[in-house]
Amino acid sequence: MFNDEVASLREELAKIYKDLHQHPEIGFTETRTAGIVADYLRACGLNVTEHVAMTGVVGVLDSGKPGKTLMLRADMDCLAVDELTDCPYKSLNPGKMHACGHDAHVTMLLGAAKILSRHKDSFAGKIKFVFQPAEEETPKAVSDAVCKAGYQGQGGAGFMIQAGVLKDVDACVIMHVQPTLKAGTVSVSKKNAAASSDVFFITLQGKGGHGAQPHKAIDPVPALAELITAIHMLPTREVSATETCVISIGKVETPGSVWNAVAEKACLSGGYRTFNQEVRQLLGKRIEELASTIACAYRCTPLLGKLTGYMPCINDEHIAKLIAASAREVLGDKQVIFTEIPAMSSDDCGAYLSKVPGAYFWLGIGEDEPPAPLHSPKFRLNPAILATGTLVHVNNAIKILEDLNQ
Repeated sequence: MFNDEVASLREELAKIYKDLHQHPEIGFTETRTAGIVADYLRACGLNVTEHVAMTGVVGVLDSGKPGKTLMLRADMDCLAVDELTDCPYKSLNPGKMHACGHDAHVTMLLGAAKILSRHKDSFAGKIKFVFQPAEEETPKAVSDAVCKAGYQGQGGAGFMIQAGVLKDVDACVIMHVQPTLKAGTVSVSKKNAAASSDVFFITLQGKGGHGAQPHKAIDPVPALAELITAIHMLPTREVSATETCVISIGKVETPGSVWNAVAEKACLSGGYRTFNQEVRQLLGKRIEELASTIACAYRCTPLLGKLTGYMPCINDEHIAKLIAASAREVLGDKQVIFTEIPAMSSDDCGAYLSKVPGAYFWLGIGEDEPPAPLHSPKFRLNPAILATGTLVHVNNAIKILEDLNQ
């Protein structure tokens, strides 16, 4: 129905995308991006609110007919990554890059707002277009400003909720690009769409000494080695095999030490992911207990830290089915994957899905072999896919509102 109209926006969408890609902004500093978004939405006739959760933008499209409200969300922030692609519109901001496709998310949702604003007769109710800051967590550089603004959590979704973005929302839909999927495909999880993400930091304080006289020191390294093994055993020995969870320890160090010394302290940091809140609590509790008891056995002192991360993204199966059916309608049956296999990546939109029914799904953008993954400095996206994502957004909005209003 909207194919030709979306196709006519290809050049405009590419222009917006390339501009956003060249000017990436870290979470809660997306002022330039937010300004572009707000101006575009106003030009489409939407009721626009700026400075939501500091830099967020919300545009409401009212059909003028009574009905439910559907929320569509795009994240706006970039990553602290130096871009290593050779594209002619690469980042102009050193140390910053849209390596997760948020610039594409913004562009496609703007395109959908434009198309839908021309076709208010095609739906009843309202569509709330939410452009969210800081999906990639809260950067340390702006954490004080965020705290002063009244938010203590991680990620922009929670701040947007605190600011009232879910008021009157009946359902929400979130689309994310995925380079590991073939370009033009859509993948929707029936239930478990993205995992929770929590981070732990452990320091085992020992007593430094010379490597030739370890008996005069307290060596934290053997304690750390045993702790790593014990933590890695948790998913296989303390969590049911029917649950999905993963633990990764990504950083191990003995700060300031050298090869021929007993280190003063040994540190590690890692994270765990799951879809079950009880499993999430168990892992956090057991990691702390293991750190304390193993440290004690080796005469070390444990220093423990934790960062409570994002909630799991749990899809409403009915809305997930609607998205799959809508995508088949515009892309064809072979281009749609409706799956029970979860993704272990994380997104802060789980905060929305915990409060209103909705779904998080993937839009394939993969063309290269092998594709550069999300968060890679070599991540790249063909702007031709923007029209596909816009079309998927438009059809989703109409079909889901039609169902909600029945």
